[in-house]
Amino acid sequence: MNNINQYQSIPSKTAGQINHYDIVIIGGGCAGSLVTANLLRDTTTSLSIALVERRKKLGRGVAYGTRDIKHLLNVPAGKMSAFEDDPDHFSRWLPANGYSGFDGSTFVPRLVYGQYIRSLLEDVLDNNIAGHHLDMIGDEAVSISIERGNAYICLKDGRTLVASKVVLAPGNFPAATPEPLASLNSPYIRDAWEPTAVGDLDRDDTLLLVGTGLTMVDVLVSLHQKGFKGKIHAISRHGLTPIRHQNSPSYPCFLDLETAPRTTRKLLRRVRMEVNLAAERGYDWRVVLNALRPITQSLWQSLPLGERRRFSRHLKPYWENLRHRIPDEMGAILDEAVSSGQLIYHAGRIKSCREVEGGIEVVIRKRKTQSYSLVSAGRLINCTGTNTNYLTLADPLIISLREAGLISPHPSGCGIETVGSGEVVNRAGDVDGVLYTLGTPRKGDLWETTAVPEIRLQAAQLALAFLQWGRTRSIVPRTQGQILELSPRCGIFRQLFDKESSTYTYLIADTDAGEGILIDPVLEQVERDLRILRELGLTLRLTMETHLHADHVTGAHRLRELTDCSILFPEKTGVKGSDGYVRDGDIYYLGGQKIQAIATPGHTDSHMAYLIDEERLLTGDALLIRSCGRTDFQSGSAEVLFETVTEKLFTLPDQTLVYPCHDYAGRTFSSIGEEKRWNPRFVGQDRQSFIKLMKELNLPYPKKIVQALSANSRGGQVSFVIDYQI
Repeated sequence: MNNINQYQSIPSKTAGQINHYDIVIIGGGCAGSLVTANLLRDTTTSLSIALVERRKKLGRGVAYGTRDIKHLLNVPAGKMSAFEDDPDHFSRWLPANGYSGFDGSTFVPRLVYGQYIRSLLEDVLDNNIAGHHLDMIGDEAVSISIERGNAYICLKDGRTLVASKVVLAPGNFPAATPEPLASLNSPYIRDAWEPTAVGDLDRDDTLLLVGTGLTMVDVLVSLHQKGFKGKIHAISRHGLTPIRHQNSPSYPCFLDLETAPRTTRKLLRRVRMEVNLAAERGYDWRVVLNALRPITQSLWQSLPLGERRRFSRHLKPYWENLRHRIPDEMGAILDEAVSSGQLIYHAGRIKSCREVEGGIEVVIRKRKTQSYSLVSAGRLINCTGTNTNYLTLADPLIISLREAGLISPHPSGCGIETVGSGEVVNRAGDVDGVLYTLGTPRKGDLWETTAVPEIRLQAAQLALAFLQWGRTRSIVPRTQGQILELSPRCGIFRQLFDKESSTYTYLIADTDAGEGILIDPVLEQVERDLRILRELGLTLRLTMETHLHADHVTGAHRLRELTDCSILFPEKTGVKGSDGYVRDGDIYYLGGQKIQAIATPGHTDSHMAYLIDEERLLTGDALLIRSCGRTDFQSGSAEVLFETVTEKLFTLPDQTLVYPCHDYAGRTFSSIGEEKRWNPRFVGQDRQSFIKLMKELNLPYPKKIVQALSANSRGGQVSFVIDYQI
């Protein structure tokens, strides 16, 4: 096996040295390591990659860098695989590496999981079939600039890395210091993540822990391991205390994204109602929250910004307390400390703090009262958890990105603005296609994004996107001292969006032939489509449709008038004026690209999907990201759609990328493997339960259904004319 230490640090030679890579990943904790491992698993596309990490140990980060064997994962081992397409990977790794006492239900020590993440890099290097080049650089990135589509990353030692793609994987930043502690620069105040936080303590001293979440649990467990006997005070604004896991049966998802409440108040009321209903049937409240897991991100994205802020302001502590629970073993340590009188919880706010001889005094205003209490402690430890406010973070790299306008702190106060599979949005509101991120920085957009199940999915999505990009670039060796010009292939694939109808239009083109095809064009976006065709020097050859749309008018007829292209519709639509009809199994070639039509009835009886080069699947409304199209009009059938998705689409390779016709939560693509695992319309459903689910949706008809169906039955011809300038 490769010794990972030989890759750990590329030594600095001279200040000003320039190294060139396809991809630079900044942050070698769990998130950065998972992106790297997913890239290196690929056997077809050779990439040059740099993994930059300032800590000594790769793969650990803050969470898995602990040395305490009693710091446990708060998710069972069976759900902690590093790879989305191999859910049992960690469970197999444990006995194979000497941990035979653990099974899928075990809450494994976090330091063991850190060893697992680190071992992934060793394994993929040993099996590097595609000839990837990986440098692991032990240094700190301090600034980034973007010029001519390349990122220039300055390291602390003076070197510069140049890359076409950069992944920001900073992990978790230390907690912000609460007021009024911030003004007290005292040696008696420590951050929980400092190595010396619980070191050099008098075993009979008195401690004050600020925060009562998972960070506090870690500190208390470490104190227990050290035999600490002193008094421990723990304060939080709401007085919430950690909650244990409990073995719970599965529970069906009770919310549908299309009909779910769009306000925090109504959403809370709906969840509380379901908790009461579940209790009447003998279920614990935990199963209700667990049932929301597959759709939590989508629910969050469906809320308006004002409602997200309201949720963060009023419900965040409760959500994190109920959602992020602890194993029994750690809970028992807390219970023992409480019952013995060693641990005392306080609900309230710190009103003032002052340093006294041998420690500090803190005045606490008790929650919902005007009364105060005084706590004296030999040390105060900040346990308030990671700081996610990128508007105030003082990290050098984040400051550089903020000042250069390359990132935009999220208006919710959590993370930065992102879109799609992690593309970073800059201050101007644009995406440069160079900077990407995952994990904690995406909290404002995804909310649930810090646990391994979410991070591994994001890592797999980023890797897929980069590998797709890599296949459109000529493979070049890594060199130093000069900028490499990479030649694109002739194929073009663009995803375009209509905000009003949340419709995706797809442009497939061949630059050598100078021809393009538009799939599912929208009438109101014809001018945009023509502009893109002009800019790319393309002639529109065809427009194609996945089905007869009921929520927007197709741009096909108008595009034919303006460009003399042909327009095609699925054969059972009976569209008047179509230049031809698409049949199941038809294959179209555009330059070197192959487009195969696949009949996918169910949403409508004439629905088609299009498989491009065996890699991308345009699914129309048959399969959406974490959802599917409705089946209650246009000869739709829930039974037929269930068979279409489960027996036809889900038999395609898991790595096949899914590009839908619509998405209402800002997502751009998924994969067959993801949808098989996470789509709540199909996971855990059989044919009859799916039919029942679809029947009970009771969705309102689209606002433009009459106009759209009438015009689309004539190929998009309407009774009014919009003046487009060609």
